[in-house]
Amino acid sequence: MCNSSKDQSTFLAKIQRKREEMFILGEKYGLSADETITCSRELDQLLNDYYHNFQSTPSAKTTNQSRKQSFVIFSKPYPARHVQSS
Repeated sequence: MCNSSKDQSTFLAKIQRKREEMFILGEKYGLSADETITCSRELDQLLNDYYHNFQSTPSAKTTNQSRKQSFVIFSKPYPARHVQSS
């Protein structure tokens, strides 16, 4: 199990890249396209691995650092678009 701060930062960056890839695929092909769904499943696996490796350890339960860093995952990669109604 990899628990160093550098390993955690690298893992979070990998999750963020996969998340951005999924957004791009969703915009290009649609949310129900095979490419988007495959990428979403890969992201799910990365998130599960991250939780298993970093969030479920005894040290993660005694510090808030892991939780603070995990919020990077949920930031929006692109500005929100405004939809005009007809």
